[in-house]
Amino acid sequence: MTTSIETSLVKSMQFISAGKFGDAEALCGEILEKQPNNAEALHTLGLTHYMTRRYDQAIEHMSRAVQFDDSNPQFFCNLGESFRRAKKPDEAIEMFEKALALKPEYLLAHLGMANSLRDLGRRPEAIARYRLTLALNPSFAEAYFYLGSMFLEQDRKTDAIALLRKAMALKPTYREARIALANALDNDGQIEEAKEAYRQLIKENKNFAGAYNNLANILKSQGEMDEAVSLYEEALKINPSNVQAHYNLSRTRKAKSDHKEIARLESMLEAPDISKPEKVNIHFSLGKIYDDLGRHDDAFKQYLEGNTLDERASPFNPKAHKALVERLKRVFNKQRFARCQGFGSESKAPVFVVGLPRSGTTLIEQVLAGHPDVFGAGELDQISRLINAIPAEISGSAPYPESAGDLDAVTACRLGESYITYTKGLSGGSLRTVDKMPANFMHLGFISLMLPNARIIHSRRQPMDSCLSCYFQHFTTPMPFSNDLKSLGQYYQGYENIMDHWRKMLPLEILDVQYEDMIFKHEETCRRIVDFCGLEWDKACLQFQKSKQAVKTASSWQVRQPLYGTSVARWRKYERSLAPLKKSLGGAFYEIAAEPVAAKSQGKPESNPR
Repeated sequence: MTTSIETSLVKSMQFISAGKFGDAEALCGEILEKQPNNAEALHTLGLTHYMTRRYDQAIEHMSRAVQFDDSNPQFFCNLGESFRRAKKPDEAIEMFEKALALKPEYLLAHLGMANSLRDLGRRPEAIARYRLTLALNPSFAEAYFYLGSMFLEQDRKTDAIALLRKAMALKPTYREARIALANALDNDGQIEEAKEAYRQLIKENKNFAGAYNNLANILKSQGEMDEAVSLYEEALKINPSNVQAHYNLSRTRKAKSDHKEIARLESMLEAPDISKPEKVNIHFSLGKIYDDLGRHDDAFKQYLEGNTLDERASPFNPKAHKALVERLKRVFNKQRFARCQGFGSESKAPVFVVGLPRSGTTLIEQVLAGHPDVFGAGELDQISRLINAIPAEISGSAPYPESAGDLDAVTACRLGESYITYTKGLSGGSLRTVDKMPANFMHLGFISLMLPNARIIHSRRQPMDSCLSCYFQHFTTPMPFSNDLKSLGQYYQGYENIMDHWRKMLPLEILDVQYEDMIFKHEETCRRIVDFCGLEWDKACLQFQKSKQAVKTASSWQVRQPLYGTSVARWRKYERSLAPLKKSLGGAFYEIAAEPVAAKSQGKPESNPR
């Protein structure tokens, strides 16, 4: 290698360190014109592509680099990370293994291996690899960060917070760890500390758009809409291409005349470096804006594009869903409940609000949470976790849902008490705790065995409105059935089927609450809900818009607005596009007549439910 080429390679790395990726790429190109097989130049060129998120090109050049030099562990490690970022974890693991064969103590390769195992869902192996990495170097902040982030995904918030605090202690300038810690604190209900963490990040860096966006999300959940809007707008001043801020802003206010915003979003769709997930968010943002402006054909076109592009989840399998419903019906019959009488915790604290997403579950929770004896816990996944734990509790247990047949009185009580302990930690011992995870409608059989004194409130909404609202919502947790109109109808039929079964078989009483009654017969319906929960009436239940309790569902904006009926029969505005849904719903379709809204509500924002 000549001295001039050595100098150029050093300079190209200096360009990368300074963020001058175009200059580095050009310089590497010049070297490769002279020496096409120069492994270091190929690797450095790959790095410029990696740093600009062009992972396929990074893989192409780094793969050529290791062909000409297979003795450099860094080349294999960076190639592995490029494969991982390109969502090819199996190939990534192969490269990390090659790096470790050359250098067994290579921390970054161990970390990359752990992250790839995590990407594959092989969590126990990932945890073991993170711990091995920390055993090699107990001061490796990045390993604490990634392990803490994975624990946060598993809802192990206490463990996550401890690990993220450790990462920050070791590396105070570690911005990603600080953001993750703020997120973990927010998820754990330590909202004030989370807000302060984001405010401190903004104070230290006025141009940190992500901190503005995340702080706005917390304020939005608390009903501080004006400040949230201001922060989203600040994030967009810093980075006009911040897709998440655009999306969040569209969900925090009702658009009036957003021609500039529409033009900006449409131009972003044409950007060469726009990713598919970002395109999805842009389409959903445009759909919301067009819907607000009454341009329904344009809105539906955008939602169709967004749902078509969204590939976060596997396609909905209607046959598998129907088969699961039938298995639940076979398992949870009258004989099962008769044999299990007396099982479970004796606590009367739990209240479950179930139904299809976007059917009004958040509204019901917020009404109850206004009562001084009630804590609204939001959407908890604790029930599904307990159900999934049954095989571990009972050696040789059958799979879900047949595992219900292996439950004995002691295990059912232990699982039920585990749920009560968990929710007490959230509520501080409130008389009633509301868990509004909509999908718990599938688990009511298990709930009746573990928590036989629980109260079940079933939130219902006109099927076309409920399904359309799901179709128009880009859920944080992917819901495969929501991306296709036919699938929505099929899922709805399964939901109606199992709810009809629970009404006939379940030893627990179910209170059906029609969303439209919440709108047009509000106080009467609220009183019925409060009475069903065994509580004295409190007028604070009618002031849910003023609650400061955080609302983290898609309805965080809507439940802060006064109740108005414009979301009833909303599907009529899109009727000519909804033939596949109507046909798929079949006999599940029914009409709700819209009642007149009081004169004082005319012209106000609509309240769409969750």
